[in-house]
Amino acid sequence: MSEEQYKYEKRNLALIISGRFESVLGAAALLVAMPLYILDKTGSGTIMGIFTVLGILPRLFATPIGGVIGDRLNRKTIMVLLDELRGLLLFILWLIAINDKMSVGVLLAFRAVLSFCDGLFDGPTAAMFGDVVKKENLKRATSLNAMANSGANIFGPIVGSMLYGYYGLTNVLLMTAVLYILSGVSEMFIIYNHRPKERRVNFVGELSEGIKFVIKNRGLKFLFTFAIVINFLTSPLFSVVFPYILRTVLKFSATQFGTLQVFGTIGALLGNIAIMFFLHKFSSKALISWGLLLEQAFVVLLSVLIMPYFGFGKGTLYILFVTGAAAFGFFNVLVNIPINANLQMLVPSELRSRVFSVLSLLAMGSIPISSALYGYLLDRIDAFWFFLTVNIISTIVIVVFLIKAPDEAYDPNLAVQQNA
Repeated sequence: MSEEQYKYEKRNLALIISGRFESVLGAAALLVAMPLYILDKTGSGTIMGIFTVLGILPRLFATPIGGVIGDRLNRKTIMVLLDELRGLLLFILWLIAINDKMSVGVLLAFRAVLSFCDGLFDGPTAAMFGDVVKKENLKRATSLNAMANSGANIFGPIVGSMLYGYYGLTNVLLMTAVLYILSGVSEMFIIYNHRPKERRVNFVGELSEGIKFVIKNRGLKFLFTFAIVINFLTSPLFSVVFPYILRTVLKFSATQFGTLQVFGTIGALLGNIAIMFFLHKFSSKALISWGLLLEQAFVVLLSVLIMPYFGFGKGTLYILFVTGAAAFGFFNVLVNIPINANLQMLVPSELRSRVFSVLSLLAMGSIPISSALYGYLLDRIDAFWFFLTVNIISTIVIVVFLIKAPDEAYDPNLAVQQNA
């Protein structure tokens, strides 16, 4: 990437971050309102599992396509068009809702379509970040972007739960549609030079280049083997089991449900601030290792304390959930920021969309199976014991990873040095 591209680094970074803030704000509100609507209509863990699967499976099918087109077409154009398309789809869903045609089936169908669009969006836009920010500024820029996302994730669930609680799902749909459209408008003003490829499209061949890049990097192979296992165990834990316990078992209100997610995001925001001003001096290995251990320690402790045997009332349970969510958000950032920044530096721009798509595919590929399985089990076994058992198993997996992982898994740049 030429220095001319980086001439507009601050402008482009500001436009990308503002666009992401608008769309993440709407998406965060929607991802609170949709599960609440489904649980209020059905009260079924199985349906919640299906909802989660439909948020992931179409995304998985679209991710390889997004990886190939993201390395071939203009990444800025892809970003703008998909934000506008998602805004249009949500506007159509709003029209369905105000005409009293909304149902759980319709909502699940739109969830699948939006998920497919998300899969096309992820690879190209994640790859573009490294094209507009200099390598030496990537870690702080990544933290700044994550801080903006955290801010959106703080206000989004509050707005989503309040709008849903007072007015139902309809107004959340309209707000999210408008925010996606505004996000696309912001991104139109990014200055980005695209270099088109002249050769014909070879989908399988081009995708295989990204796969080969992952395979030949020992650290990446180990890291994403771990990601497959840990995502299989924990992702549906927080997208299916946790909402089920809060809403169906403990009968928390929509507002309480939303504010708990806000406290998790506040923890993430504090984690980003800590990295930007204090913790950036520590190695990636130290941040990732301690982040994983402390994150899991708080989750296991929370799993034990919420068991019915302690007899805590709703007020005490709410405080426990708030503390656990904030701690989880804080320590999770210590893991994600160094990994994301290192990946931007490791992967060349011409391969970045495909590699990121492959990594996303590997990380998310197992989640639909576990989501459906967890939803099925929730309707048949005690949710509290299930939550505790999975967290104990996850802790064992994390300890094994920390013992066995090569240094390249913590810092992918080591692979570049070794190859050199």
